[in-house]
Amino acid sequence: MISEADREKILALALNYGVKRVLLFGSCLSEDGEARDIDLAVDGLAPDLFYNFYGDLLCSLSKPVDLVDLAGDSKFIRMINQEGMHLYG
Repeated sequence: MISEADREKILALALNYGVKRVLLFGSCLSEDGEARDIDLAVDGLAPDLFYNFYGDLLCSLSKPVDLVDLAGDSKFIRMINQEGMHLYG
């Protein structure tokens, strides 16, 4: 899981950027051990703001971040939508 401090930073940035939804997925969902990174997926983020949002996450969080845009349709995005944990929205 992620720390409460990281969760609060993610929520603040999502609100600031007008993101509709943020999902946590991947190794961060495991209770077994410490994840090496934070896997996030976003919905409703303006395309021209994607890399600004990503950069702010990288600079603000305690671990490296992988960011996926949920726009579009693929097996990977469907898996994230099914298995991801809602953090925001």
